[in-house]
Amino acid sequence: MLISRLMLCCLLSLLVSACASIPTSKPIAPKVTVASVVPKNLSLSGTKLLFTLDVANPNSYDLPMEQLEFAASFDNQKIANGTSEKAVTIPANGQAQVEVVVVAKLSKFFGQLRSMLSSQDFSLDYQVTGFVKLANWPLKIPFNVVGEIDEPELRLTQ
Repeated sequence: MLISRLMLCCLLSLLVSACASIPTSKPIAPKVTVASVVPKNLSLSGTKLLFTLDVANPNSYDLPMEQLEFAASFDNQKIANGTSEKAVTIPANGQAQVEVVVVAKLSKFFGQLRSMLSSQDFSLDYQVTGFVKLANWPLKIPFNVVGEIDEPELRLTQ
């Protein structure tokens, strides 16, 4: 009898602590900005781009991000889609960086580069739309950010 009561108390305490990690209201969407875009390599079919995204958590609790899916457009031209491959916990009222490698079509990438060179305007308008999937929330949370990258870093890495 004592053992069953003890087990029941342990089970209830585990249940309460598990529920404490689940938000009671829909999380506010994280704010996602593009920190950098760096071409990794070029091939005849496309280029691999390394997107470094700053993900800010406006919530008062951690966001255990399982996956981030996005589509990136530069100057209203859809260039790439990507999905993060590594789970990251964004601290409460804090931020973390997420790196995503995507394959972009070479023709669209060079079209943007040619446009920048011909206009002598090395700033680049971008839009990143997508969804964040959290470990502790059943629905994907959408986000949409627009901005401008001034003189984007266009260096090749090994």
